Amino acid sequence: MNKVKTIALCTVAVLFVYAAKAQSFKEPVGYKLKNGMNIIIAENNKSPKAYSSFTLDATAFDNKKDGVAELLNAVLNENAGKNTNISFKDNSGKLAIANADLEKGLSEMAALIQNAIIDQKTFNTAKAKLITSIKAQDYDYDQTVNESSINALTLADVQDFYRQISPEKTFLTIAGDVDLNTAKASAKKAFGNWNRIQEHVPTVTK
Repeated sequence: MNKVKTIALCTVAVLFVYAAKAQSFKEPVGYKLKNGMNIIIAENNKSPKAYSSFTLDATAFDNKKDGVAELLNAVLNENAGKNTNISFKDNSGKLAIANADLEKGLSEMAALIQNAIIDQKTFNTAKAKLITSIKAQDYDYDQTVNESSINALTLADVQDFYRQISPEKTFLTIAGDVDLNTAKASAKKAFGNWNRIQEHVPTVTK
């Protein structure tokens, strides 16, 4: 439980960077869905929006190839298209949305995560954009995310890493202008039917 609270506090702190001023919030509530996904909710009715972060448990992916998580994020951003409420960076996906649209936003993020299209065209586009970003140094990437490590990755590497992601290896944090019971119901609706082990990965190799 200490691990959950530590992750909760760190993630909530990051989420509240979106807000203009530091604000107090209720003690985070942590629990698991039946599929093993870790859910953390922190209420703060003074926050201007509802925020959510989908995070991988780093300890479950100790042996991943350098840069593969960031390249998968780049692929997921391609899947997200023009959805400006959702973005994927580092080890997580982030959602910032009006309270009234939380359920819709979580469902959209869940759909992107659970049904990612990882084909050669999307991979090539995502890879090129990530390398351009690395060259421009427009983001503080981890030192393992560099031009060399990204160029070494293949479509199969990203697909294999994606297949390893299952709910019990992830955390979903919801914070901000949210009601606890409403947030719980929204999280369950969005991610409750996600299988513990991905039996089918909707990827297309071209």
